[in-house]
Amino acid sequence: MVKFPVVQRPEYIMYLEYAHDMFWLHADVFKWTAAVKKDFVRNLDRLQDLINSPIYGMVDNSKLGKFGKSIGFVFHSLVRGNDNNVYEVYSRSL
Repeated sequence: MVKFPVVQRPEYIMYLEYAHDMFWLHADVFKWTAAVKKDFVRNLDRLQDLINSPIYGMVDNSKLGKFGKSIGFVFHSLVRGNDNNVYEVYSRSL
């Protein structure tokens, strides 16, 4: 699977990956402030409007889970990865 950059800003890059019939969000965040969060969520809303689909994220640590919840993701399920570890999957719908 390949992730593609879909939103690029100096403060962050959003990537989408299509796998298992779902869109998966990846993000590199370089700076996080209230203004950056507002811009990130606005762009994420636009992205979801364009693809008209829920977006999923796989969480492997509590900090990432907290970040996901702060931008509108909710717990979806637990999955076992190829490495045999259990991960939380979160989803975000508009």
